[in-house]
Amino acid sequence: MKKFAQGVIDVTWGWMNKHKMFTIFWSGVLIDFWANWYSYAINHDWIVLQAFLGFWLPLLNFPFLVWFFDEKEHKQRFKYCLCGAVSMTIGSTAMLLMVREGWIAGTAF
Repeated sequence: MKKFAQGVIDVTWGWMNKHKMFTIFWSGVLIDFWANWYSYAINHDWIVLQAFLGFWLPLLNFPFLVWFFDEKEHKQRFKYCLCGAVSMTIGSTAMLLMVREGWIAGTAF
């Protein structure tokens, strides 16, 4: 089982390294959405959801920290930041639209 898990991790990490910008973009959407959801959970006292999101958010950010600090060129680091900024705009907008439409809790405005 340990070999299987290590194989899955190696294949996943290899794919993510080959497709960094794609991974940064879509993971950024997910991470920012979850970060906003975490804030929403705090405001509404959803303790279990808050604990779950709080645990996974730092782990989801790990690859980007590694790539950012491993990169020596500032130009490439800026590309990572710009890609992340655009993706986070989409993630937070999606969260706010869901709240506005009443998909999470309450009613639309």
